Amino acid sequence: MDFQRGETEAERRPTPSSSQGGVPSRSPSSAALERETARKAHLLYRLLASMTALAILGATSALFEPSNRPGLTLTFYGAVLAVFGSVALIVRSGRVILAAWCCSIFFSVLIAFATLYFGGMQGQIASNFAAATLLIGTLVGARAALGVALASSLWCGFVVYLEVNDKLPPQLGHYSPFNAWTAMTIIVCLTAILLQVSLQSLSRAHAEAQKSAQERDEALQRSIQGQKMELVGNLTSGIAHDLNNLLTIIVGATSVLKRRADPDDRETEGLLEDLEGASSRAALIASQLLSFGRPPTTEVGPVNLSALVRSMGRMLPRLLGSMIVVRVTGEKELWTEASRAGLEQVLLNLAVNARDAMPTGGTLTFALDATDSEVILRASDTGSGMSPDVRRRIFEPFFTTKTTGTGLGLATVRQLMEHFGGSIDVESEPGRGTTFILKFPRTDAGAAHDRLLGIATPDGAISRPRPTRVLLVEDDPLVRRSLIRGLEQERYDVIAVADGEEAFALIQTAKDLDVVVTDINMPRLDGEQLSDRIQSVAPSLPVLLISGNRSPSPSTLRGPRAFLPKPATPQAVREAIEALLAEGPGSTDTA
Repeated sequence: MDFQRGETEAERRPTPSSSQGGVPSRSPSSAALERETARKAHLLYRLLASMTALAILGATSALFEPSNRPGLTLTFYGAVLAVFGSVALIVRSGRVILAAWCCSIFFSVLIAFATLYFGGMQGQIASNFAAATLLIGTLVGARAALGVALASSLWCGFVVYLEVNDKLPPQLGHYSPFNAWTAMTIIVCLTAILLQVSLQSLSRAHAEAQKSAQERDEALQRSIQGQKMELVGNLTSGIAHDLNNLLTIIVGATSVLKRRADPDDRETEGLLEDLEGASSRAALIASQLLSFGRPPTTEVGPVNLSALVRSMGRMLPRLLGSMIVVRVTGEKELWTEASRAGLEQVLLNLAVNARDAMPTGGTLTFALDATDSEVILRASDTGSGMSPDVRRRIFEPFFTTKTTGTGLGLATVRQLMEHFGGSIDVESEPGRGTTFILKFPRTDAGAAHDRLLGIATPDGAISRPRPTRVLLVEDDPLVRRSLIRGLEQERYDVIAVADGEEAFALIQTAKDLDVVVTDINMPRLDGEQLSDRIQSVAPSLPVLLISGNRSPSPSTLRGPRAFLPKPATPQAVREAIEALLAEGPGSTDTA
């Protein structure tokens, strides 16, 4: 049998290296093979140590037997110990299978010699063949063990034949109780060691199988969860599109009615405020459903977090109700890299969560602080707090303690914070309220960036000429009429068309358009495709893209482009248009 070949294939297979700098890259199978080789080497070392001790014991007991010759005894056991040392050196070199074969063959030859020249089958010497068989079975495999067992049986049968027919060669020693005791001690000890190691191997294999099964189950659960979230994302995308279109109509009509309402008519003013608050909450729910389960696509940029939080602090009481007091403390000029829309959603979700935790009223405090590298926002409420079990699961998707909650608010907050390169943590105890700690990367480039784009800052608005003509592209008739009404209320001259093809044909002929406001989701030619076509014929014409269920790709927003999510009030549309025009005058000159 080619022992070296078998050992090379099973244990000395070279480990592949990665293509990057020759760094070893081990596969799971090679790692398992190394662990198994180490286990076998450990077993052999233990067997060699045990057999060395037993050999010393055997030599000692043999010296006490008067019929044994001391010189022969010491020579025999000295040779045994020398072989054990040689096998240990082979194990140390990494050739574990070769060492196992060497040990087993030597042990079998030794037993065969003893049965032939030291009393035949008497004294249980032949029983030591079982140890050699167990050794090969444990380290090499079942087939090899069967081969060793068959060879041992054939040899024992040959010795029986010689002993029965008085044909044994001249005996070097006769049957001795000491020899029988030594043989039995050797077989019992070696068998116990092999069984112990085998049981340990079985336990380790069982633990590894359980771990592998658990990892497989967890991977399956993650896959199922991912498919579920993809399904939720696709389903809510269509729902959010229709809902945000309807909310655009509602908030547009509410804005027009508020302007036309009699300032002294408090009842009408209260109804319109309720309608505006309900629209804001509906928009928040649609935004939560739409954003979760999909990677955030909002581009980040410098944002004055202090100004944004103070602005939201003035708006939130209208949304949360008169029983909730909102306070904002901290520095006035703290900038971070994020998106304004995403930050507004983070603050709204935290505010709604705080309101639900304070059903009888309370105080919500936003405290701003900073280090050299981070902006820290603490959102604290005086509500009921959370238990440790709830606190551990608070950011899980669809986890909620409310009877009517979606379980998406705080999960969406964490998703957005990770997208902004920040983090969120929570501190809470039952009866002591809750504090969410949000950490953002700090930047000082925000004010210069906004001044460069001509966007209004808290210190004052930059005056820009108002466009005289807006091309509105919207396929939904109700939304189109609502946007026309809102834009005309802002004193724009509006041309409205129903799809991108019609809009592009008009752009190629009209010479007095100042800005294009287009929906993204449209048949025939959608808003992104229209924007790309405009870029080819009128690259300086500003384009404002709006949508209720998707954001445009970053490549679409190059040049004089901006995005505004639905529902959009007439004031928000006006501000977005003015910000676009502040970057430079538009023109449809295609010459």
